Amino acid sequence: MENLKTNKMKKTTIDIPIYQCKLTIVLDKDLSYVEKKYGTKSLSNYGAVTMRVPNKFSEYIMAFEYSDGTIIAHEVVHLKNYIYQDRCIKLDVDNDENEALLTGWLFEQIETFKNK
Repeated sequence: MENLKTNKMKKTTIDIPIYQCKLTIVLDKDLSYVEKKYGTKSLSNYGAVTMRVPNKFSEYIMAFEYSDGTIIAHEVVHLKNYIYQDRCIKLDVDNDENEALLTGWLFEQIETFKNK
């Protein structure tokens, strides 16, 4: 598990073109940036969080204190579900190729950003 306690915060915003939305990714020593920017409750015991940006349709934020693959995969599931809910797309366990492609693409975007 990569701990970000000693690193400076870094963030980026990416477009998710096919679903016409944006994702801001934040890597930081804690989640206080999200708490302050979006006025959330305390996130001190979360380690990572994914949420809709308040008052902005089609904008999401994903923030990590640490970012190993299992945490990224966990948060990608939340994000994928928000995107599908906001577009009234029903999950289909018999035809999930689009869901799998989105999940893999989001994971790759986060990993690429994390490793820059």
